Order: sequence, then structure tokens, then C-alpha cells
Amino acid sequence: MSFISWRRMALLSLVVGVTLVVVGCGPGDTGKAAKSSEKKEDKGGLAHNYKGRDWCPEHGMPESICVQCDTRLAKKYKDKGDWCKEHDVPKSQCFKCDPKLKEKFAQEYRDKYGEDPPPTEEDEKPGK
Repeated sequence: MSFISWRRMALLSLVVGVTLVVVGCGPGDTGKAAKSSEKKEDKGGLAHNYKGRDWCPEHGMPESICVQCDTRLAKKYKDKGDWCKEHDVPKSQCFKCDPKLKEKFAQEYRDKYGEDPPPTEEDEKPGK
């Protein structure tokens, strides 16, 4: 192998190596979750309906009334006097103060869709 072809191979290898490093370490893969696709967006309660249904699988109630997902709904409940100050949710949605509400919403789901609702975040915690 001549000296000139050896230099060309070295230069080509260097260019390819630098290109791979630049592309591989670019901003496309920062190791952080993508904000727009992985973070729940606040879209008036329509951000993550379960199976396209009016249901919040995280909190176990219709998505259209879930204040934990759409904080803009809070004013309506507060104005009606339907607010649990201790848990910062409407009294009509406070499973901690009234555990029977969870079953009430679950039954509404069964009546409407003919199947059990998905488990909530609370249901999926270890030790539950």
C-alpha cells in the first residue's frame, strides 16, 4: 500500500468517525423524555381518553370532569362549593374522603361500556 493511499484511508476513516460522533451525540437523543409526545398535554380534558372513551384511566372517572387532568375545571367546582380543601379536588371526586365515589364512577363506566374500567394509578401501586 502506497503512502498516498494510506493517507486517503486515514483521512476517510477520520471523516467517517467524526461524522458518526456528531450524529450520534446530537440533540436528538438527550436521554430526556420528549415534552410534547410523552408528557400529558392539557387539551381541555381530551389529552388521554382511554380507548377514545370519556374516561381518565389515571384517576378513575370521566375525563371530561377530571380536575386533576384539566385544572381549568376547578373554578366551576369551587364556585358551586364542591371542593375538598384538604385534598385539593372537588368533593364529588375525592376518593380519599368518600371511597364509595370510586365505585360509583366504576359502575357508571360498566353501565356505559359493558366492561370493567382500567385500573387507576392508585390501584397499580405496589402493596395494593
